[in-house]
Amino acid sequence: MDRTEDDMKLVGFFGVFKQSFKTIFSSKKIFAQITLAFILPLAIIFIIQMEISHHFFWRIDNNSLPYDTNGSRKATAVDWLYYALFTFVYFIFLTIFSLLSTAAVVFTIASIYTTREVIFRNIMKVIPKVWKRLCVTFVVIYIAQFIYDVIGGVALAIIGVIFVYSGIVGAVVFIIILILYVYGFLYLSVVCQLASVVTVLENTHGFNALKKGKVLVNGKKKLGMGIAFVLYGILLGLIYVYKWFVQYGDDVYGLVLIWRVLIGILCGVLLMKLFLVFIVTQTVLYLVCKSYHREAIDKLSLSTFLAAYMGEMVVDPGPGEEIQLGRPRPPSEQV
Repeated sequence: MDRTEDDMKLVGFFGVFKQSFKTIFSSKKIFAQITLAFILPLAIIFIIQMEISHHFFWRIDNNSLPYDTNGSRKATAVDWLYYALFTFVYFIFLTIFSLLSTAAVVFTIASIYTTREVIFRNIMKVIPKVWKRLCVTFVVIYIAQFIYDVIGGVALAIIGVIFVYSGIVGAVVFIIILILYVYGFLYLSVVCQLASVVTVLENTHGFNALKKGKVLVNGKKKLGMGIAFVLYGILLGLIYVYKWFVQYGDDVYGLVLIWRVLIGILCGVLLMKLFLVFIVTQTVLYLVCKSYHREAIDKLSLSTFLAAYMGEMVVDPGPGEEIQLGRPRPPSEQV
């Protein structure tokens, strides 16, 4: 993270990935510790959710796989209740480890950016001081994504019903609506990711962090959405490989257990690395957006703020003051 502010605002699509991987490899030990402590459990929880969902729907009639109908049956109300409880518990653990991973990675990158020494013990000191703010932001993010998914799902369902017998015209309209939905999903994802970083590094959280993320992404929308598109595409690819070669590997491809286990482990490792890259890229994107908007990235102020997280000193910013990364530069300084 040795780039100047003027250099950061010019970083493009490949530059964000290059800077992200450079940051990870330059501090392999601390990122390895974060990955094993927080991101590995996150990947395990994600895979457990896929497995339990797979086995639950495996028992329901009208499964899309013909070989699944022999042992299938209709799910009872009790089955759905258990599944709902499991989903609720899943989201709780998903939120906890996503929160821990985000706080740890963002703090680490900020420390690297300010050339502060960062050790795992310091990260553990930070988490108790930021988790409440992050939790509020995550709840707001979940609500925003839920509302968007409901609106998008209803719109797609209505279009599907209206144009179900319209042949090519119906298919074209459905595809257009689907593309618009994906576009909106990627944009919302970028805003939410920036809001998570804002919560850790600025004096705001919840809905205000979401608003700040929306402001930051202006001017870098294509960059952020392009990065999100690639990472989500890789995630979908990993899910596809896991489902067809691990969960359905025996029935569809005739894979023996050992091969399915090895493929499953490989998917888990790649998923773990992908989650790390997700958080690192969103933090680097945040720095790029701050530089683009001429909001001075004051390393001394940021270092002071990080020190306050660890109890080294007390920072008491004035109302509306973003001492962590400075304030927008006055016109006289924008040369």
